[in-house]
Amino acid sequence: MLKIERQNLIDQELRKAGYVLVPGLSEMLCCSEETVRRDLREMEMAGKLVRTHGGAYLVEKYDKGYPIELRKSYLLHTKERMAAAAVSVIQENDMVMLDSSTTCLTIAEAILALDLTVTLITNSLAICNLFADRNSNVNLVGIGGVFRRRTSSFADPNTVEALHHFYADKVFISCPKLSAEQGLSDNHISEANVRRQMLKSAKMKILVVDHTKFEGTANHLFEGLENVDLVITDQRVPESFEAFAARRQIQIQITPD
Repeated sequence: MLKIERQNLIDQELRKAGYVLVPGLSEMLCCSEETVRRDLREMEMAGKLVRTHGGAYLVEKYDKGYPIELRKSYLLHTKERMAAAAVSVIQENDMVMLDSSTTCLTIAEAILALDLTVTLITNSLAICNLFADRNSNVNLVGIGGVFRRRTSSFADPNTVEALHHFYADKVFISCPKLSAEQGLSDNHISEANVRRQMLKSAKMKILVVDHTKFEGTANHLFEGLENVDLVITDQRVPESFEAFAARRQIQIQITPD
């Protein structure tokens, strides 16, 4: 198949789904994954897509976030290790909030695997679907609002308002970027507002982020790092972050390979 034919087919797949994965394209186009990656690099240089780990996606207007299908495949084993550390903090009969991140989806999977007895509050349709046809000891509370397909979540002012009626023992959130100076930030204002309210609506505030999230800023700042109690991550954090956490008595838990 000629390069122009491959790239036209890639473009068609992008327009249908909004994202593509390298392994799937390799199978569909009957070529190597390296050939696919080369095509994606050329298409990115032409402004047709944005590459990320394992695939590429189309940027939506006013939203730089990755589609959930791409985020689920990225650093999967890292997320599983961090999720194991996260659930070790949870006690029986806790009320727990989880945001719409794929990191929190992995935490939800760990809760299900351990059959913990908890009340789980989330705005994530993906997490709700996880428990939809499974018997478990989880009392699930889904927070509704306007649905965002890109994140498989509900996020609007109604979602934020609903969260005012709960006060959880623990909240677990992730976010696209964070820094000691500017705090936590998100790519979408509605998701940022939901995460801000979740942090306000819980006693213990736990941030679960891999090493790629540090020392950067997304477009919407939503909370200062000083309002986090525990950070669970996979590698040693930058020195500036470590110093800030020490001053503010923020715990850091590292889950290496």
